[in-house]
Amino acid sequence: MELADSPDEATFRAEVREWAEKAVPTLPWPEPVDLVDKVPFWQQWQRLLFDAGYGGMSWPKEYGGQAADPIRKAIFTEEMDRVGAPERLNTIGEDFAGPTIIDFGTPAQKERFLRPILTGEEIWCQLFSEPEAGSDLASLRTKATKVDGGWKVNGQKIWTSRAHIAAHAILLARTGGGPRHKGITYFLVPMDSAGITVRPLAHMLGEAEFNEVFLDDVFIPDDLVVGEVDGGWKVAMGTLAYERVAIATGRVNTKRAVDDIVSDIAGKTDDAGRPLGEDPVIRQKVADLYGRALVHYLIGQRVITLAANDGPPGPVTSIGKLFFCPLVEELADFRLSLEPVGGQFALDDEPQKTARWQRLAYQARGTAIAGGSTFIQRNIVAERMLEMPRS
Repeated sequence: MELADSPDEATFRAEVREWAEKAVPTLPWPEPVDLVDKVPFWQQWQRLLFDAGYGGMSWPKEYGGQAADPIRKAIFTEEMDRVGAPERLNTIGEDFAGPTIIDFGTPAQKERFLRPILTGEEIWCQLFSEPEAGSDLASLRTKATKVDGGWKVNGQKIWTSRAHIAAHAILLARTGGGPRHKGITYFLVPMDSAGITVRPLAHMLGEAEFNEVFLDDVFIPDDLVVGEVDGGWKVAMGTLAYERVAIATGRVNTKRAVDDIVSDIAGKTDDAGRPLGEDPVIRQKVADLYGRALVHYLIGQRVITLAANDGPPGPVTSIGKLFFCPLVEELADFRLSLEPVGGQFALDDEPQKTARWQRLAYQARGTAIAGGSTFIQRNIVAERMLEMPRS
């Protein structure tokens, strides 16, 4: 695992940095908080990326990408974080649905769906989890019944991030009579289809980022099946592999978060007027978080290296997620502990800097569930790395 940039990678980093430093300030800041309001802001940014050749970094060139290896994609992400680029609204489209369509989709599906993902015209969501089929995805009950020219789908999905702003979804439904992993089919679904009801769910901040989705006799034509009928579990595992790589390498730049905390501490004093950075307890906590952030970065580099060598990252991604989730929670909680009343009122009435950490503290709790819960990740590590028997 080589951590230093090669000469070519260093040149690429410099090019990305120069472009980003010019492009990001051209956006109509500040970035909106509400997701619905954020869509046009993000679409403007995505179009800048696409026009500059930075849309779909890892996608094959024939589908509008740059065919960048995982290391270059990681460099690009690091530089976007460094310059404060906008939040990525279409991670499900660009990182999960798009690569899955590239791997398993028909030529017509690729022609129809891939380019609008990269241009920002169409946002995607993921209709996988159900009220009784979250971590145990294979127990899903949503049913697709064969009809003339396609399928009628009935069921309920939940925890569907960004369904209320999505144009399309990737959907798993049961089409066969086989148990568990058998008889599941993978579909592409226009979210404006008749019979789809999206009910936003407000989280602790009073905002809606995820949703319940009800499907009542939703018609999906045959040409929107991805892979083979009853063979959707294989396709879904491909999607989840992309998702877990994204989580293992980190949806939050933990190294930068520690740097930001150090910078904030440098400007604070305690009640007696002493610099907060002189407090040994504060210094010890910062050192602990810094060390853990560095370990998280190294785990991410290991995942990236395995992917760059065309090897499956496998259960290493589960280790990354297990390490990442509590780290992000503690980063946010510690930073908030430095504010009056623990920053618990840091919404519209508090400085934006403090509100950022409260938002992260709340959102971090959901990360332990997204992409496979903590308990599922522990099982994967126990069974596939430690070779422990199933209990």
